[in-house]
Amino acid sequence: MEKNEQLRAEYPPFQSPSNLTVRHLHHYSSIETVEELIMKARTTNIYAIDTESQIINKVAKGALVQIQFIHSIHESTLILIEMFYLPDQNSLLFKKIKELCSSIFGDENTKITWGPFDNEFKNFHSYGLFEKGKIKNTINLQDHFSGWYNKFPSITHPVRESREQQANWSLQDAMATVFQQFLDKNETVNKWCCGLDFKLNTWKKKLFSKNHYNANEEQEKRISMINYAVADCTAVTKLYFMIYPLNATIQTNYETPKTASTNITLNIDDLTDISEDDEPKILMPRFDKEPQKLLPKFDEQNYVTIEATEEEMNEFNAQKQQQTQEETTRTTTKLSKSEKQRKKNLKLKWKQKHHPNFQYKIKRPIYHRYDFRKIRAQLRDDNIYTSHQITINRKYNEVTIGLKSRQELEHATKIIKINYFSKSQYADRWG
Repeated sequence: MEKNEQLRAEYPPFQSPSNLTVRHLHHYSSIETVEELIMKARTTNIYAIDTESQIINKVAKGALVQIQFIHSIHESTLILIEMFYLPDQNSLLFKKIKELCSSIFGDENTKITWGPFDNEFKNFHSYGLFEKGKIKNTINLQDHFSGWYNKFPSITHPVRESREQQANWSLQDAMATVFQQFLDKNETVNKWCCGLDFKLNTWKKKLFSKNHYNANEEQEKRISMINYAVADCTAVTKLYFMIYPLNATIQTNYETPKTASTNITLNIDDLTDISEDDEPKILMPRFDKEPQKLLPKFDEQNYVTIEATEEEMNEFNAQKQQQTQEETTRTTTKLSKSEKQRKKNLKLKWKQKHHPNFQYKIKRPIYHRYDFRKIRAQLRDDNIYTSHQITINRKYNEVTIGLKSRQELEHATKIIKINYFSKSQYADRWG
């Protein structure tokens, strides 16, 4: 700590890049978030990786994994995987996170660490998230730094003489020597299993507060630990681009991929999700203006008065009586339909609450021009069979789709990506 404070007084602090997106992964993370990260991983080829462990009962336990997606020298995404708060290994969310890690650790990708890669993950294999075995295409930047640094005798630093005979530089010394910046190591030894993300609500219990529970102290400590974890990763990236300046030109243009457009056959008879009151609004054409009514001019000087005979009046009254009876019949029929609809709604509500077919749901953002018929047609075209429960939340532009089984849910999750009902998809499929 004495050295840490000495460097703090000597150099300005290292700052992580501002255009950095930090995401936490744990059992409260959404599948949509992980799927988005998987798509980013497919277009990213360089990663900086670091880990944090905690001694529990004299045994080192892996607690946090930091992985920086290096999109370019100026832009990146960094994920913090909180190992003590992973979802159940049999859950779909866990499988998605594992798929993400497998994509990142692919042989074709460059994995940069400060120190041996295997040492970083020796305390993490028990979680079942990372595949055991030799990981290819890793760079121990700590080793590369020594060779690179010794090529430049003009670089001087107070610790150079003591470092020339040593192969392993600390990351803190490397940052101070090359960039004259202070990398704070005050949070190195810590309670990394505390749960950093505020969504985990671990800050609501006393852990770091000095005396009595203090919410501000609990939150500020976690923020400080997050900043440390992020800085440890981004500092390695900064050194990497210094040692390998040619790689500073990398650029990965991440864009949500589009689903191939297909021809849709629309069945307009499928209106089961539309109430009687909504049908006329959907089926009838809409006009901005009411049709203009043409009234004949009344000329007071040229008109004829016609008096009806008694026989004509009797015929008129009979027609009026018949018309009244028909209107009464239509009203009765309409009330009957309304009653049927009410019973159907009650039955549906009961099913939604109790029937197993309504317990598997998937939620996606939706473009405002989608309606029930287009949603059903698009799902049917991709062989996705629902439990006939589709709910559109226009306020938040979201759609919730009920599936009949867990197998159907997993099948649908693979196909219905985050952009499945996007504006671009609407344009591709519906014009």
